[in-house]
Amino acid sequence: MLAETGPPYMVWVLRAPEALNPQYAAIATLSQWQPTTVLVESLKDPASRTMADTLVRDHGFQSTGVNLLGEPVYQNGPLLLARFDQEIVRPPPLDEYFNPRAYIFLSKHSAESGIPALTAHTTGNFSPDSNHGGRGRELSRVDPSLLKNYAIALGRRLNSVPNYQVTIEATHHGPTSLMKPVLFVEIGASEKNWNDSEAASVVADALLESLEERRTWEKAAFGFGGTHYPDKFNRFLRESDTALSFIAPKYALEHVDEAMLGQMLQKTTIPVRYAAVDWKGLGDQKERILRLVSQFGLELIRL
Repeated sequence: MLAETGPPYMVWVLRAPEALNPQYAAIATLSQWQPTTVLVESLKDPASRTMADTLVRDHGFQSTGVNLLGEPVYQNGPLLLARFDQEIVRPPPLDEYFNPRAYIFLSKHSAESGIPALTAHTTGNFSPDSNHGGRGRELSRVDPSLLKNYAIALGRRLNSVPNYQVTIEATHHGPTSLMKPVLFVEIGASEKNWNDSEAASVVADALLESLEERRTWEKAAFGFGGTHYPDKFNRFLRESDTALSFIAPKYALEHVDEAMLGQMLQKTTIPVRYAAVDWKGLGDQKERILRLVSQFGLELIRL
């Protein structure tokens, strides 16, 4: 739980000041509560540790003097870095301690191909399968601007990571139940890459730039079809004026029904009026997905 002492600015994001010690409660009554973003590190994840170490070493994150679940919390301005000793896809109940703009999880990326990659994606389980965290048929909350801004910032640094593929991924795995938007930022796909401090530095630079600029995109779309690493959506995200919320790849389309599309709409922070479809990547679900998109009144963007 919380340590007995800590700087006043921690009350910006900690929940329920009345449940804290008198010092925190007194400060909370005088403070202007300012939202922040919580960066999340798992001590069980080597890439997560590498990225977090880079933030502390090179980007001014300093200990706040507050411990959460036995681990120190770091801060750089409006950004917090919180550590926990659990699987990255099964975090502790962070909403009990924070009330941020969003959670950004620093994570390793694993792939059978072994291709080095810097990736990012939203989280959620379209199917009933919850073997990789979260709940079956549950999606996290999404702020589409987070993914787009990070993808753009990372795209500016392609020359700094010539040996890495830079891509977004389809929506997958947990956590799914947090009350604020979630984004995963990942380095993969092998132990060598997870411990690559140069790649971690590029990721840190891009992430902090995207959060500092914090551009808000008014237009947002869902993505339907394509592969897990959706080339068409990558180009669309970087080159258009539209952000992407959830991306349902071809292999998950059978699980996208009225209830799931309704959840996608409800859990996106801004109104979504568009459906971007990989026209040749919808498989045998094509006609059904197109009818569903029309039923919900979404404007079709054909890719």
